[in-house]
Amino acid sequence: MLQLAAGEDAVVEADAAGRTADGEIVLERADHCAAPIRLRTYPVEAVTAVFRRAPLDGGGYGWLPQPSTGTWWCY
Repeated sequence: MLQLAAGEDAVVEADAAGRTADGEIVLERADHCAAPIRLRTYPVEAVTAVFRRAPLDGGGYGWLPQPSTGTWWCY
């Protein structure tokens, strides 16, 4: 899930999400040969927070925040 600077949330299905060295948020899917296909790139000023859906310690699933600085990928 992305919290956008425009004040709305966007839930996007992707195989991978990442934050580039320039601060851009990128979303990718894999094609039938597992090659990455860029779905969308958000400029740094367009996104205020990024969350990934993941298992919680107590069971079930929830939204876990991703770092707002540095380079990262989540799958």
